[in-house]
Amino acid sequence: MLNKILLAAGIFQCCFYNTMAQSPGQRPVYTSEWGYLFRESGKNKDLLGIFSTEAPVYVLDSTQTQYKVQVSNGDIGFIDRQPLQKSMRGKKSAGEPAQYFYRGTEGHQCPHFYVQVSELRVRKAPTTESTAIRRAALNELVCIDYVPLYEDGWIYIGDHFHENPEYIQMKYLGTGLTYDRILKDYLAVKGKNKEKELAQVGRLREIAWQEDKNLKQALQYWKESNTSVENPKVDIDFELLLADQLAKKPGTEAYEKKLKALNMHFVWKETKLFDGKITDAQMKQLEMQKVKDIPNTPECGWDPQYFYRTSDMMVAFEEYKGKVSGSIYKMSFNNGEAVILGNERMDSNYNEKDFVNHFGELLSTRWISSPHEYHIQNGDAGLFIFTFKEGKLFSYECMYYC
Repeated sequence: MLNKILLAAGIFQCCFYNTMAQSPGQRPVYTSEWGYLFRESGKNKDLLGIFSTEAPVYVLDSTQTQYKVQVSNGDIGFIDRQPLQKSMRGKKSAGEPAQYFYRGTEGHQCPHFYVQVSELRVRKAPTTESTAIRRAALNELVCIDYVPLYEDGWIYIGDHFHENPEYIQMKYLGTGLTYDRILKDYLAVKGKNKEKELAQVGRLREIAWQEDKNLKQALQYWKESNTSVENPKVDIDFELLLADQLAKKPGTEAYEKKLKALNMHFVWKETKLFDGKITDAQMKQLEMQKVKDIPNTPECGWDPQYFYRTSDMMVAFEEYKGKVSGSIYKMSFNNGEAVILGNERMDSNYNEKDFVNHFGELLSTRWISSPHEYHIQNGDAGLFIFTFKEGKLFSYECMYYC
């Protein structure tokens, strides 16, 4: 009977009953109306959670009035019967509660909230014992389709088909934060409650790095509050140095002149490789392998025709007015590769602080993320990206805007 009901509704039956996440790659169906997930079937209306319009669900069983389903975070319970869809149409149903499913000021975004704590661990499974796979950024926008209504409930924030699962606890989400709001909260507890003071100044430091606004003030407050606290994760004096350097960024013309004067090029196996002037003959001399395509290259902007590569380097070629030339597209510094900027030879032993001291006024950075990633503007359409791990140069990459 169940199979007939599901087939009549155009739904496939999912064959798992665990309380964890669904298997990677499995396709859900979607609710047509928002509603509640009940712990038991029938008249017992003990609530587990609430789901949005077009929430993905996996049908496990059915009665005359309800479906037994698994929702995105792995919770299993019962929902009132409603039309279930094979695809999403970006709609919301009447009365969907904004306190659980905020869709932005215009009401058209995915239901979402924002991360409200610093360095929040994102887990591979919905338990605190699960592997932490990354740290969510403060104020990171998180799309949600199901909210658990019990204490310490988890929500799923990974990719749609659970091929790269990610979970955080709902209690760490809320409305969007601003620097001024966090500053007010910090000053209210400064010198009065050390635990709250450290929590607020941590948030202040992180949002200042994201906005590149009031950065020196936030870092100075962090230093004042942590004077008697040992925190090996933060080198605040280095961050203050970096903030000073970033504040010196010149205007567009002066910036381009300084970058050009550095004569950036690459050295590998004692061969100098200049951006845009790399030849096929050089690649053959260096015994690099020619390949037709590289996965995950951009589909817009710069669109090279073919590539040469090694395990540590990728050179992308394009043809322009009959001339074929190459550019270093990606490079890892594992086997003697080096990039030259001015008088600085930068290889796998090159120190991050030296990089900031020499080139800080040309940089923008995603400092809060780990590893540290620095950008140098390449004209009005691209970036040079330098990544440092544990204080040493790890990789270089170029990127062009779409």
